[in-house]
Amino acid sequence: MDLNMSVPAIGLIIFLFTVLSSILLGRARKNKGRLSLPGPFPLPIIGNLHQLGALPHRGLQRLAEKHGPIMAVKLGSVPVVVASSSQTAKQFLKTHDLSFASRPSNASGKYMFYNRQDIVFAPYGAYWRNMRKICMMELLNGQRVESFRGDREEAAVSMVRSIWEKSQQGRVGVDLSHSVACYTSDLMWRILTGRTKADGVSGGSEFEELLWEGNEVIGAIDVGDFIPWLEWLDLQGLRRRMKNVFQRLDAVFDKIIDEHVERKGRRTVGEEEQHKDLIGVLVDMDNITDQDRKGIIMDMFLAGIETSASTVDWAMSELLRNPHVMKKLQEEIDFIVKKDEKITASHIVSMEYLHCVVKETMRLYPVGPLLIPHESIKDCVVEGPHQDYFIPTNTRVIVNAWAIGRDPKVWEDPLEFRPERFMGRNFDIIRDPELSMIPFGAGRRSCPGASMAIANMEIALAHLVSYFNWKCEGELDMRESFGINIPRKVHLFAIPTSRLRGNEPFNLKI
Repeated sequence: MDLNMSVPAIGLIIFLFTVLSSILLGRARKNKGRLSLPGPFPLPIIGNLHQLGALPHRGLQRLAEKHGPIMAVKLGSVPVVVASSSQTAKQFLKTHDLSFASRPSNASGKYMFYNRQDIVFAPYGAYWRNMRKICMMELLNGQRVESFRGDREEAAVSMVRSIWEKSQQGRVGVDLSHSVACYTSDLMWRILTGRTKADGVSGGSEFEELLWEGNEVIGAIDVGDFIPWLEWLDLQGLRRRMKNVFQRLDAVFDKIIDEHVERKGRRTVGEEEQHKDLIGVLVDMDNITDQDRKGIIMDMFLAGIETSASTVDWAMSELLRNPHVMKKLQEEIDFIVKKDEKITASHIVSMEYLHCVVKETMRLYPVGPLLIPHESIKDCVVEGPHQDYFIPTNTRVIVNAWAIGRDPKVWEDPLEFRPERFMGRNFDIIRDPELSMIPFGAGRRSCPGASMAIANMEIALAHLVSYFNWKCEGELDMRESFGINIPRKVHLFAIPTSRLRGNEPFNLKI
């Protein structure tokens, strides 16, 4: 009797055990590898957000030192894979580049970049491929970049003239960070609109302030991106600020485009502009919309101004901290540029040590310390240092470019500023096959404006060290902040002393 009664019970237990085992086995197969990724233990709700700290690139580097060059973290409720070495970065940016070619949705793309209708934040697909093609073939090809050499030279001369005038007031410190920011802003105005900043439609400094605020909000970590049920609260006020900045910038872009359309309408049949600015090129394209144009304009203004300014800012900081490097750079420029000549792009090509100084600066201070996050578009198995890992579709990937450039396994004395490490190496900062440093990213989603950015940085730096000797005002503060790039925490102030180079900059024609 008891045995007969236990048979159904035993059968039920076996059935439930079989069902439960099937479910668990299915989950195990689905998560194969994902659970084995090393990484810190996440807390409820916030995950590992608390471990990022004020400087997430440093926080993630510390975690990688403990858990390895490829690890899993949880930012809020979002699982993220972090690559912190050149070998692991290769897996995502070269070997399986296509699998990780998309971008995750976030507040910045939605509220600042026309709901991801741009190049930087657009998801991978036909739209992005078309925009990227336009950018590479029409806007940022070698011939186009070269066509703006006069604009670069004029903007650089304008910068040193302004500094020279301030230096005539005595041994007073100059806000170098501000001077360099004005240079990059002026230059991007010339390249994009064909005007100097003073001729712009934006009110000048007001527009610059909007761009700086725009870079600040898109570079901040928005809690709502990682804890979705908090999104509607906008606890940090970032989304409100994004919407406000976007509306004001969008109005400026509308006005600029309208002016270019009007200018195009005044051209006679067959008449072509000899020197087209980039917005003029976009307006002449009939296969894109105004919103497409504005998405590209937003990318270029926000990416082209602060990132270049920050790199030159850090270069000057390191030159002040290493005066023997500045002296060597000055000697190279003095040897190549004759006493009464103006520095031109033709001179820059021959300045090997200048190229090395810029490379070394970007190794230590990449324009995007964590790049722009990638997202997988299909399941993928990537190779780790000790085993392979399964990465499922829609997984977010962060590549710590800042940590890669300081990896002691790749770079000797990685924290030292030593431009000589690049001498005679013919090192390609944009297309390094080993990804030993990736300031502009790599693969399909690498920065399309890298060549333009380097040209803008090099000529500015050459002018600053050629026309002036520099001395630090007080103790040199090398602390950084976090953002879409790595800005200095405090502005760089230094005392300039004019060097004798024949014509002083205020006499040079621009």
